[in-house]
Amino acid sequence: MLRSLFIATLIGFMGFTASAANYYEVPTEEEHIMPAGDDRWVPWPWAMVQPFPWSDIQGLWKVEQGDFTSYFALKVVRQKATGIRQLQVKQFDGDTCRVLATGVGIERSNKVLAQMTSRLGATYRVQLSAFSEKDLQDLTIPPLKGDLPTEAVMVLSMGALDSKGIEGMVHMQIMKISAHLTQKVCLEDIKK
Repeated sequence: MLRSLFIATLIGFMGFTASAANYYEVPTEEEHIMPAGDDRWVPWPWAMVQPFPWSDIQGLWKVEQGDFTSYFALKVVRQKATGIRQLQVKQFDGDTCRVLATGVGIERSNKVLAQMTSRLGATYRVQLSAFSEKDLQDLTIPPLKGDLPTEAVMVLSMGALDSKGIEGMVHMQIMKISAHLTQKVCLEDIKK
């Protein structure tokens, strides 16, 4: 009886300690995985999505929107068994270049869709779409120009896994900053 009372007290104390720890939890990098919204809203012509530019996609890419900055290392790989191309995606924090999340993307209807998993276990989806600069000439807000020329204007969309369609996602133009996939390039870009 005394032993059961001791175990119940110990379990209750551990539960109190765990809930107190959660209450005083220090904010983590999870807050920087996705932006809050589209502050540079552009009416992207989704019906004009171009074929995915596999030959030009590999490298380090940067997205900036409002207070949100993030880097994405995109690496093209082929499955050994089927030969199907996949895109390994690694997301880096915009302030520290630490890895925030990783995932693998596959092509569907000229877009690459990736399921991302953060270091702390949050899951979300990323979509990459390519547009021709010619098809974007009539936009009220012109596309941003990156440091490296690319075949297409790339748009990165982020959202919850359960978001259906493009409407529930945040859309940002992503610009290629290097053909190299190292964190060193990310750190050099932050110092600029």
